[in-house]
Amino acid sequence: MKNALIVGHCDLDNPQITSLIEKNFSVKVTRVKLFMNTVECLEKQNYDLVIINRIGAFDQESAMELIKKIKQDERFNVPLMMVTNYKDQMDMAVEIGAVPGYGKDKLHDKETIELLSKYFRE
Repeated sequence: MKNALIVGHCDLDNPQITSLIEKNFSVKVTRVKLFMNTVECLEKQNYDLVIINRIGAFDQESAMELIKKIKQDERFNVPLMMVTNYKDQMDMAVEIGAVPGYGKDKLHDKETIELLSKYFRE
């Protein structure tokens, strides 16, 4: 079974993302509300994908800073995906090491499921 870490999404978005993943793939989803707890989770468990909200819903932290922090830590080699409707922000995230993500408005699109299948296919 694959593992996904969902970081910083609000109480409305998190269940939708989790449901989409669990409905389409054999994946155990773990939720982290606060960005500062992400590294601790990565230390305890290997994940196939980390899906990060552009701005943390519970701490207002920046996904860009979290992506930089994780990418600089040589202990972790996990794909990081930022969720945002802003193309310029997505492009910046990819420039600093994230994998291409999707916008919240595209959550239920066929392309999003295809994108996630790259990480969750058995």
